[in-house]
Amino acid sequence: MTTFKTLLLAGLASSALAISTASAQDIPPPDAASPKDEPQDADGIVVTGSRIARPELESPMPVSVTKMEDSFNLGIINAYDALRRDPALGNGLDSSVGCVDCNTGTDTGLGALNLRNLGVNRTLTLVDGQRRVSVLAGASAVDPNMIPVGMIDRFEVVTGGAAAVYGADAVTGAVNIITKKSIEGLNLRVTGGIAEKGDATRFMASLATGGKFADDRGSFAIGGTYSGTNPFFFKDRIGIGNQLAYVANPKNTGPNDGIPDNIVSHNFRYIYLDWKPSIWINNANYNNAEFYIENGGLRRAQYDTQWVYAQTSNGDGGDGRSLIDVGQFQARTRTASLMGRLNYKLTDTIEYGANFSYAHVDWQSDSLYFRVDNRSANYPKANFENPYTPQAVRDFMTENGLTEIGVRRAYDNFPVKVLNREQEDVTIAQNISGKLGSKLNWQAFWQYGRARLDAISRNNVAYSLWINAIDVVADANGNPMCRSAAARADGCLPINVFSTDAVDPAVYKYFQRDRHEIKINTQEIYGGNINGQIFSLPYGDVSIAAGIEHRKDAIDTKDDPAAYLITSGSEPPHPNVKASMNVTEFYGEVVVPVLKDIPFIKSLEVEGAYRYSDYSTFGGTEAWKGGVTWSPVDWLTFRGVRSRSVRAPNFSELYTPQSQAGAGTTPDACDVQRYNLTPTRAANCKALGINTPLPLNFDTYIVSGGNPDLQPEVSNSLTLGAIFQPRFIPGLDVTADYWDIDIKNVIASFSNTKTIELCVDLPTIDNAFCDAVVRRPTDHSVDYVKSVLINASRQRARGIDFGLDYHRPLGAGTLSLAFKGTYLISNLLESTPGIVAGNVRYDGDSGNPRFRATLLTAYHIGKFGVSFDTQFRSATNVNVNSTSDEQYDDYSIPAYVLNNLALQFDITDEYQIGFGVNNIFGVKAPNYPGTYASTIFDQVGRYFYGSISLKL
Repeated sequence: MTTFKTLLLAGLASSALAISTASAQDIPPPDAASPKDEPQDADGIVVTGSRIARPELESPMPVSVTKMEDSFNLGIINAYDALRRDPALGNGLDSSVGCVDCNTGTDTGLGALNLRNLGVNRTLTLVDGQRRVSVLAGASAVDPNMIPVGMIDRFEVVTGGAAAVYGADAVTGAVNIITKKSIEGLNLRVTGGIAEKGDATRFMASLATGGKFADDRGSFAIGGTYSGTNPFFFKDRIGIGNQLAYVANPKNTGPNDGIPDNIVSHNFRYIYLDWKPSIWINNANYNNAEFYIENGGLRRAQYDTQWVYAQTSNGDGGDGRSLIDVGQFQARTRTASLMGRLNYKLTDTIEYGANFSYAHVDWQSDSLYFRVDNRSANYPKANFENPYTPQAVRDFMTENGLTEIGVRRAYDNFPVKVLNREQEDVTIAQNISGKLGSKLNWQAFWQYGRARLDAISRNNVAYSLWINAIDVVADANGNPMCRSAAARADGCLPINVFSTDAVDPAVYKYFQRDRHEIKINTQEIYGGNINGQIFSLPYGDVSIAAGIEHRKDAIDTKDDPAAYLITSGSEPPHPNVKASMNVTEFYGEVVVPVLKDIPFIKSLEVEGAYRYSDYSTFGGTEAWKGGVTWSPVDWLTFRGVRSRSVRAPNFSELYTPQSQAGAGTTPDACDVQRYNLTPTRAANCKALGINTPLPLNFDTYIVSGGNPDLQPEVSNSLTLGAIFQPRFIPGLDVTADYWDIDIKNVIASFSNTKTIELCVDLPTIDNAFCDAVVRRPTDHSVDYVKSVLINASRQRARGIDFGLDYHRPLGAGTLSLAFKGTYLISNLLESTPGIVAGNVRYDGDSGNPRFRATLLTAYHIGKFGVSFDTQFRSATNVNVNSTSDEQYDDYSIPAYVLNNLALQFDITDEYQIGFGVNNIFGVKAPNYPGTYASTIFDQVGRYFYGSISLKL
């Protein structure tokens, strides 16, 4: 990857006449920042959500601020974890999370933010007010962990449409990572921690420095971070025998009988996925019987309680295996990042700036052991020709008139599949800026970014070779060999599928292959802007910002040719994609002071912004916003913003070729468990020709992919709020803001299960969802579901944000309180606008609690400081779309409270140490299916850490 280094050096060496990114949008830190490091601009700061400088609380768009220093004190080692404390951010992509049963999707192991839980592709992540190149396959989001934490000053989160200011993708808002513009001296910080159970270690080392030169005409800042996490597994926290799952209640007699339709199986397991080989038979002699092949004989396999009688049976307790014995809660990660900037005053009015950043991430996680069963055409079969077939199996086949019988199992005597993601990102930028008179500033800029992702999956089974290895016959001497002479010449060695003993590596090396996908994203942006005051009115200056930008995004993906060799039903090859998109944008913003210092109007300002974007793919789009701030008195301010934002479909949504993949066992709305949940469903199932409920557990396929005909999403957002700063409580700031995000033309696809349900839950079967469900003509079971992306839906989310900051002397020290909370009123996806039966509700489920909040309480006295961090999630429901109160036996999930304690001690002015305990009370995730193994909740348990900070 030497191209990155060449680009980096070329960017640093290029001339001052080249133009760069976002220095005009550089944002100094708030008043709490150290004056030594960050001098404050007396005229205000450029707050996220606007390009016009003003004090933070005077912005009509609510801005939530998180300081990196506070996050350091809590043992946090990366930007994503720091931002997760903000209740406005939902469940994004966490790059430290491991996987279980992961496929080769290239977004695995990457990080992305998710405002309001409306999707990472609707959250725009900025660095110093400028967008960055993305490495994600399915979104334009930026991994915040690519920025060295030692260079981060703070994060600003603005919710609601911000596309008029920043362009496409800011549908739900923007997250702005504000970096340090100047640093004095050498700053070193080291943090490390370990879980109470002796695993889940995390570490971080950060170094940053800076200074001035040329009689203070020039300044520079540079910083780097190296951090990592080490794995811990599901079995280390949950235990192998504690898989939870909802299953059909065998005591249920029908709707409205007072008996729960579904109950929890606390030791859910599968015989056919066990490490031991097994066979299944259903004939006149045996009814859905399963036998283990062990110790050369056959033993009837039995669950303590069996739920499903079929080839793909399941049950509770007894024989079988759960699937939580190989999953990882935390992956092994190593991240190295570097950022630097240079500013030089060419004249008293013209300044040159350059900056660069580089990051490399190495992510690795175990995925799953190879397994194969009756659902696959490639599963092994016991027969009389195979010399490995035990005599007991031969006798069993003879007794039942069989010439062969399938052997199901998982192979823990083969190497586990391992996923590895190597991500490398470089950005170079330059700008030249200056003044036009005393009140206007101008800037021209250029930025180039390139991100490369190498997605590697190791120890995949090449099925064509696997078939050769399991097709075993005896040679002339009675020894096992591969049947195919060509395969033997190619190195094929026979596999004994009946044995759980260690396997000679030469055996599996023949049929195991690595798969290496490459994805390269590039982005080039250039443009210019002006901002400042243009003229005066009786009550203040009119401020404006205007500019033009041109951006080109390109993607080039290449899958490994071996993918076509190793493909399976759940991991099809990814067709190569090479595409680009250009957009030219014009924007303007104005702030007008209307009245000031008259009765009932301490101040009144209105503002507006407009952006026109011309895309090479689908033409022009428009975004706008209008806002007002009114302070009737100096301690109370009301604010409001109405905006329209646009999100252009990304490369993945447009160009990913449609392909078919196995979806495994999919619940069918017309099966015995779900057929009679509503009269409409039962009637529609009959209209499909399903007169009696279908058996459980049919395997289906899913057809998914992009759509080149997609059009942009359009979002209308409203925020209305108030700021309360009472004189009688000095140091107190209270904010409350109502927000409403209404997205139309939503780009969406629906899961297999939801598509099947919507087909029969709408008033008739004459709907698009039934067109997408293809059933087998023989038994009416679902063959496959077409789940391609479409512009077909509307999604609306509403809520109220609360904020409180309080600082006051207490005794000999200072007490600080920082509270952030959000109450979710509703989050509704209309799959078929105008038809209530097609609505999908999210508010109140485990991923979208009604209320989320954080409270950071800190007390500093002399050289000592203590912080107590509390995080709260309100009670939620298992399924907020349940058709009746008796659908589940235990419907509600209790509230979840997490507490963290941190201590800091300044040994000298330059040397600080810290200690802390996260999840100090050892709170576990709620013990429910869907939550007990979810990384939404803390799975580490009690965690101890220490830190050292040194400033020279």
